[in-house]
Amino acid sequence: MYKNIYISENKVCSIRMIFLLTIQKKRLNSVEFFAHIFLLLPSILHDPVLLESVLDIFRKSDTKKHIVVDATLGLGWHASEMCKTLGKNDIFIWLDRDKENLEKAEKYIKSVQENINPILIHSSFGNLKQELTIRNIDHIDFILYDLWVSSVHYDEGERGFSLRSDGPLDMRFDRSTGRTASEMIHMMDVRELSKIFTLYGEEKKSWFIAQAIGKAREIKKIETTFELIEIIENSSFDKKSPLRVFQAIRIALNEEFKHIEDSLSQAMELLSVGWKIAVITFHSVEDRLIKNIFTKYLEDTIDEITGQIRIKSHYKKYTKKPIIPTDTEVEKNPRSRSAKMRVIERIS
Repeated sequence: MYKNIYISENKVCSIRMIFLLTIQKKRLNSVEFFAHIFLLLPSILHDPVLLESVLDIFRKSDTKKHIVVDATLGLGWHASEMCKTLGKNDIFIWLDRDKENLEKAEKYIKSVQENINPILIHSSFGNLKQELTIRNIDHIDFILYDLWVSSVHYDEGERGFSLRSDGPLDMRFDRSTGRTASEMIHMMDVRELSKIFTLYGEEKKSWFIAQAIGKAREIKKIETTFELIEIIENSSFDKKSPLRVFQAIRIALNEEFKHIEDSLSQAMELLSVGWKIAVITFHSVEDRLIKNIFTKYLEDTIDEITGQIRIKSHYKKYTKKPIIPTDTEVEKNPRSRSAKMRVIERIS
């Protein structure tokens, strides 16, 4: 019954702190007490995927000042552990498109890691170089992309990502800008919808679903997640179709692949020699994209006339194959099952 419960070092620390807070409850007012508990709960309820592998890749071999970036901060799962390996002169930069996540992560990490003063940036990682240039930073030594969508987005029905909770059909990572998912599916024609369902969701019945959406929106505006799920299920008769279609809409709406391509291009340029870029993906569409981007940078430049290598690649694979979770990690953290991490290192 309890075989999947895993108590990590960080969880033990958080549990200990909650115990101490409980003992000291008399010294705190109710608001302060429950605020502290709320900040510590995430570390008990969540395990960052491939954490040990990330830390092994990230660990420094010298005492020089380094610039480290978590490009997908989320709620700070990986960042809270990476903080432990940083020196007092290192610079830690956190990016997230979701301002609410950024604020929650800052409070959480500072509640478990004292004396940490990161640079917080509310922006897409697609703006990496621009944001660093503003802050007079011209290189980076390590950057992590964890492309898993934050669990907060799925837990809060009003965000529009969840298949379990009804809410407005929003799906924007940054709710301060851009059109909603509802607006997008009403603006696109049926062929465009079918194309994104196939391209980003690998949905086999994309044409039938797109046609059904086209007919439904002529009768009534599609405004909630449950309304869209009903249309998908009635047109595909496949229980997994809603998940694939929601994934496709989310990727297209937030222009996720464009942001990934732009950011990795900038990161390659900014990366210091001897250091690495790590990307964790969770589905085949994303992993294929990362593989293709890395392959482009791993290739030598060949002279078209002589066929000889004109310019050697400045990068190499850190491992021959993607890093995947061990059986032990999957047992402890089932959501890690589909994770793959690709790592590229700059060598010249």
